[in-house]
Parts: sequence; structure tokens; C-alpha cells
Amino acid sequence: DREMVNKATRKISPEEEAQMKKFIQWEINEKIEKVQIEDLYGRRKAKRSFEYEVQFVGRSYEDNAWIPREKLEEWGFEKVLQAFDDKEAAKAGAWTRSLTAVEVEKHLGDLGLDAEFATHSRIKGLSGGQKVKVVLAAAMWLNPHLLVLDEPTNYLDRDSLGALSLAIKEFGGGVVIISHNREFTDTVTVEKWSVVAGVLTVTGNNYTQKNLEKIVMKEEEVKVDAFGNVEKVKSTRKLSRKELKDKQKRRAAAKKRGEEVSDSEEEF
Repeated sequence: DREMVNKATRKISPEEEAQMKKFIQWEINEKIEKVQIEDLYGRRKAKRSFEYEVQFVGRSYEDNAWIPREKLEEWGFEKVLQAFDDKEAAKAGAWTRSLTAVEVEKHLGDLGLDAEFATHSRIKGLSGGQKVKVVLAAAMWLNPHLLVLDEPTNYLDRDSLGALSLAIKEFGGGVVIISHNREFTDTVTVEKWSVVAGVLTVTGNNYTQKNLEKIVMKEEEVKVDAFGNVEKVKSTRKLSRKELKDKQKRRAAAKKRGEEVSDSEEEF
């Protein structure tokens, strides 16, 4: 995955590389020795984590050791472990699909791309709609549980839009869609987050504008001035959805106990 490799969070800095080149103490053939780690060659499940097969610099494969993940992270190999885990995950996914011309043709055919384009054409020679189908097919190849689709309706004709809409509805996993096509999103989504003029509005899934629009915290806060005077003021910090739900629960519990709830709290 070239995109993953190029991420800044995965690139190893000179400081991290220097840290990984430091000598460590490890038992080899019942003797504690100072060694350097060269590379990782395997992974196996431990009780609550993983152990990794480590090759030491200047040592034969017979001296390889299984070292717990936590210990390797402590030595500065966190990014190396992430890259290794990505490869293991890719292998596991690849085994679920047979990478043959027939299987690829069938998979692309399911997305509406005929075999003549799937096998005998270069991607640069495809139309915009056909390229979208190739990207969708690539995203679905490893049977993901979650799909994130950014403007998936671009270049698709009406028949393809209908097929995509039906496929999203029948998909057993989660789907997040970024789109300007309101007609399409109204058809396939159960919850919408709309941003207009910098204001977020959430609809669907039993949400209401009363709960979600212009949510402002009005709880009293205490401030003390330079002379030691105590003053109570109202905060105008916007509540997150989680904070709003917690506030609503606290208010409901107070009502149930017979406690009075102020008018400002009733607004929520």
C-alpha cells in the first residue's frame, strides 16, 4: 500500500532509526549477549498480544528469537511493528480471494465492467464512469467491514447510480459517504451530517434540531477576580453530542428524584 507507506506517521525519523540501532541485551543459547535487531520475520499470537520473530545483526537464523510486542515498542520499533502488521493483514485478506484473471473479471463484472475492459484495456483508456467502477471494485476486493466513499456518484449514469444505491442498502457493513448529490444521499442514508455556511446540522436516526442546533452550555462557572471577589458566569462553550446526552441524562435523573430544574436547563 504505497499511500500507507508514504504517511508521515509511518516514516521513520533519523532519531528513531538511531534508537533502533542501539544494542540490547538478550539471551541467546542460555547466555546474555549484546545484540542489534536487523529485521522482523514472523508473528505469532501471545496471551494478550503478539510476539515477533527477530533476526539479529551478524547472527544466523538459528539464533532468531521471539520477542513480545511491548518490549519491541519499548526499544523504539513501534512504526516497524505497524508496517509488519499491515503486511500480515494484507496477507490474511489476500487469502480470502483467488488472484486469478477469472476471479478479477468476475469481480469487476459484478460492478458493471465488462471483461473486454477489465482484461484488455488500460485504466487510462477507460471513461470516467468506468474508472469509478474500478475504484469501487478495488475498495471491495478484500471484503471490508467499513467503506468510506468520497463522491462515489461522479461520472456514473442513472443505471449505475441505481445499482450503487441498491448495493449500499444491501451491504452488511458500515458506509460513510461524502457527497454533494442530495438525491442520492437521501435515498441511501439513515443519518446525514450537513455543513452549510460553517454550521453542522445532523438529521436522521431520531435526532432533532432542538437537540442538535446551536447547542450552548449555560452551566454556571465560578470566576475569581484580582480582589478575591467570587462571580458566577455562564459559559458559551458549545457542547459535543456526548456532553449533551450526559447533560440530558443528569437533568432527567434530577427530575426523577423530585429536584427542581432551572429554566435554562429545560432548554436542553
